[in-house]
Amino acid sequence: MMALFMVLWITASVSVEERKEIVAQLNGASIFDGAAFNPFEQHGGKSDALIGDTLELSKAEETAKAGEMLQSGGKPQEHLDSVLSRSDAELAKLYQQIQHIIKSYNAQDVLSLETLPQGLRILVQDDQSRMMFPRGSAVLTPYFQKLLTELGPVFNRIDNKIMISGHTDAAQYSGNAAYNNWNLSGDRALAARRALERGGLESERVLQVNAMASRMPLDREDAMSARNRRIEILVLTDAAAETLFQFYGREGENVVKPIAERLR
Repeated sequence: MMALFMVLWITASVSVEERKEIVAQLNGASIFDGAAFNPFEQHGGKSDALIGDTLELSKAEETAKAGEMLQSGGKPQEHLDSVLSRSDAELAKLYQQIQHIIKSYNAQDVLSLETLPQGLRILVQDDQSRMMFPRGSAVLTPYFQKLLTELGPVFNRIDNKIMISGHTDAAQYSGNAAYNNWNLSGDRALAARRALERGGLESERVLQVNAMASRMPLDREDAMSARNRRIEILVLTDAAAETLFQFYGREGENVVKPIAERLR
């Protein structure tokens, strides 16, 4: 180990010509006496130039590290596994914080949590004694207004984006009605977003607001079940959010530009 240390120290602190002279002296030859000795040539005629390769590799590694630091504003980039572990830890902490709110508001029957590959799903829904919205309305009742307002600032404690979806039961409007379950579920999702933001949710945390109508019932046996009337808040993993960005484009160019070009 000491010999290796000395070799590395010599290669880092002296010039190429000085290294040649040192190695030549160690082998009883000098580069100044006309000898044909090559200190970088191994015995047997192979010329792998191990010391030179080591230096070049070190320079390449230093260059790569410097590039990483420039891209990250002067700080070494975080390893992917570390990012994923940190994200999982943040979601687990968020889970605990929301569970505390559920207990504080005695909301076990109207607010539940579920972990998915895409993130943490929070379901806010009616039960038999408390309605989130009056029938056919997108105005939150006071209890749910306060509950969502309390939830709002919790999401600011993590970096993840959220998606808000509105769902209705299968009750139908008249066939000629200009307003239907699509409108209603969208308006309810927007009402939930406003309540969350009123409580302190930063608006940039919201990545998408969806209208789902009655297309995805929780209770498939009873299309009119209170469980189907709900708001879903999905706290997205970084991978899930990036998938949406890739599909739509960060400024919509993946969708809007092709359509505009066809219209031209």
